[in-house]
Amino acid sequence: MQEPRARLTELFHRHAADIRAYARWRVGDADADDVVGEVWLVAWQSLESVRPDGERAWLFGVARRVVLARHRQHVARVALTSRLSAEHDRSVVDVAEHVVFTDRVRQVLDELSDADRELLVTATWFDLSSAEAAKVLGVTRATYAVRLHRARGRFRAAFRTPSEARTGPYPMSVREGAR
Repeated sequence: MQEPRARLTELFHRHAADIRAYARWRVGDADADDVVGEVWLVAWQSLESVRPDGERAWLFGVARRVVLARHRQHVARVALTSRLSAEHDRSVVDVAEHVVFTDRVRQVLDELSDADRELLVTATWFDLSSAEAAKVLGVTRATYAVRLHRARGRFRAAFRTPSEARTGPYPMSVREGAR
């Protein structure tokens, strides 16, 4: 039996043109050299398992498997790119909606009186209990609850756009408001 390097060189001289033609047919000129390179790498790594009477068929089989593997990789890459792109688009939209919503909340808060703004901010942003918020504002819990109720009503009225005023009394769903 011949030395591995000499055997591979002989295989290359006899079959390289056919393997390259097959690769060009399957993947086109741009990727054919990559496929051929992978085929000869596999041939070098597995040379001892190739039977002398089946070399050509074996090389074509390797070329076919390389092409199929490249195709699977391409499909997976396209799917991943598509998923990442969709996720990016969705997150961009979510961020944009959040920015618009936050800007609208700030705008409405600026339109309210200082007392209403202080009640709403104390109640929601600082996560104080009713008793704590009443203590901070220097009023009883009952007074705090009434003032907060009225401030929320004024906020809702100011937050509503003309189209929302026709569809319902709340600027957000009851679930969102309950958070």
